[in-house]
Order: sequence, then structure tokens, then C-alpha cells
Amino acid sequence: MQYVNTKRGEGKTAFAIRYILNYFRTWWKFHVSFPWVRYKGFVRVMKGVFIAKNMDVVIGDNVQLGRYADIESDVHFGNNILVASFVSFVGRRDHCFDEPGKTMWEGKRGDGGLTLVDDDVWIGSHAVIMSGVHIGKGSIIAAGSVLTKDVPPCEIWGGNPAVKIRDRFAEEGKSIHLDSLK
Repeated sequence: MQYVNTKRGEGKTAFAIRYILNYFRTWWKFHVSFPWVRYKGFVRVMKGVFIAKNMDVVIGDNVQLGRYADIESDVHFGNNILVASFVSFVGRRDHCFDEPGKTMWEGKRGDGGLTLVDDDVWIGSHAVIMSGVHIGKGSIIAAGSVLTKDVPPCEIWGGNPAVKIRDRFAEEGKSIHLDSLK
């Protein structure tokens, strides 16, 4: 057990108790509530997380799914990822609306594609991630953003629709950081 990513002012005993309780909560979530999800290490699943049935969801090591995160599309998460509270992963073509003579209710369901979230990504609270995008290593998606496009490594994106705000590092720092993630 690594004593990292702790709450401010939290001692090692309190951290150890939270870590053990989280281990059991994660086991319960992924063996009883969401058995179709594959996970590959330590995952912190907060209260109210929902993962739609029959979705292709793979979660790497050191991943936190914040309170009431909602996964309703196919998503593969890398390692060392922070997903804040109320983040939604939704299908791009959940309801087809372009069939004349059919209501959206009657329309066929589309395939929005697989969403890839690479290592060392932080997704801020209330962000909406449309399916089929690729979020590159070391990137940040700002709170409240609606992401509809791929994000290159080490960039900060935000807005509705999300656009590049700036680079996370200068070019030299980007190379150093990406090399450290290998």
C-alpha cells in the first residue's frame, strides 16, 4: 500500500482504513454490481458511480471514478487517471434521428465507437465525454467541458464544445513527462 494521493491532513492510519474499505467496495462493485467491467489494479470507486450494462469497460491501475460518474459507452482507461464527480461518458449516436418517418424513439441505436483515455489524464467535474474520442497521455479536460474531438498528449482542453486552452508543459517538459510514463 502506497501512502499517496491522501486527503489533506489525513494520517497513515486513517489512510490505511480508507484504502482497505475501498478495496472491498471495489471488489463488490466489479464482482457483484458491474461484473462485466474488467479492471487491472487499484481502482477507487466513489458513491453513486454507474456503469451501463454490456458496455466494454476496461480500467487500468490507480484510477479514480468520482461521485456519480456515469459510463454509458465503451471506454478503456489507462493508468493513473482521475475522473472527477458527475463526469459522463455518453454514446455519440445513442439515438439515430435522421430516418424520415421514424421518431427518435423508434430509430435504431448507433455505434459511437470506443473511447480511449490514456495514462495520467484528469477529467474535471461535470465534463461530458462523447464516445469515440481518444484522450492522449498527460492531458486535462476542464470541468464542465463537452469533449467531441481527440485530444493530443499533454494538452489542456475546455469549453462547450471543448477546444485546446494551452499545453500542459513547454515542449521540453512534455518530452520528459511522456518518457516518464513509459
